[in-house]
Amino acid sequence: MREAAELFLREATSRPDFPEALVAHRACGNTCVYFGDFAGAHDHFQKTVQLYDPARHGDFANRFGQDPRAAAEIFDALALWVLGQIDDSLRCADRALADAKTSTHVPTMSFVHYFRALLGLIRGKSEAITADSRELADIVSRYDLPGFLAGIAAFFQGSTGWLRGEGEAGLAAMRRGIAIFRQQGMVYIVPSFEAALAEAEAGAGETDGALRRLDDVLAGLKATENRWYEAEIHRIRAGILLKRDPADTAAAKEALQAAIAIAQSQKALSFELRAALFLARLHRAANRDADAHAVLAPAIEGFPPTQQFPELTEAQTLLSALSP
Repeated sequence: MREAAELFLREATSRPDFPEALVAHRACGNTCVYFGDFAGAHDHFQKTVQLYDPARHGDFANRFGQDPRAAAEIFDALALWVLGQIDDSLRCADRALADAKTSTHVPTMSFVHYFRALLGLIRGKSEAITADSRELADIVSRYDLPGFLAGIAAFFQGSTGWLRGEGEAGLAAMRRGIAIFRQQGMVYIVPSFEAALAEAEAGAGETDGALRRLDDVLAGLKATENRWYEAEIHRIRAGILLKRDPADTAAAKEALQAAIAIAQSQKALSFELRAALFLARLHRAANRDADAHAVLAPAIEGFPPTQQFPELTEAQTLLSALSP
């Protein structure tokens, strides 16, 4: 995948004023996200947006599946959020939706709502998941769009159903959506969906099954190199380990340390801060304030100020309590 994207970019940018260059940058950006290179992805998505010219690229939505500007913007929103640029991410997601509406291209609208719902899932914002997944389900139903979008709609409907307290019916819909994805080989986003399902299963008391699910996902990542959600999977796994046995913190701490190391290697500030806050709380509970301070202070340093990331406020409050 990387080789194909880089070849496309080399050929497109070697020709003067080649209109497909912006699509090549978008393809490279998507590939960077897959491998966990969020900063590289952001650079490529920015170039896509900069190169976009409605007069020259107005027919590209039909040629390449989605409007390239709106598609790059919604993926950039994901990359920016992971990089800790929370406010920029949310503005980018809003621009993507506005540009998708301007394009009047139905597959672009479904694509943007899909990834806005995914962003809501990563943020843990049930209202955002609900709003965009409802729009996606309506578009899929109204226009009879391809089956993989039906799988996405089923998963998000199940997720919002679970959050509303629908219990097993919500879990069943989430599993059905993932099954459609796996049948079609759509592995790109599956790890984040599996992690959300594992959290829901653990919430229903199925901790052993949830841990097996995450262990299978982590094993699969080694084969596919699909690294973009790896840090979060380790953090979520830590939470489920503690849910199964609150007294056994060693395995949870090991999972959190793995999450922090991966996030640091990817410059994934949001994922790093989440895992560091979790680990700092465990240290604090064990009266190891110095260890809590040591893990939390670096995660906060350099994190852009925002009111849209509650973990930052919680981390700053805890750090103040830990300071001598």
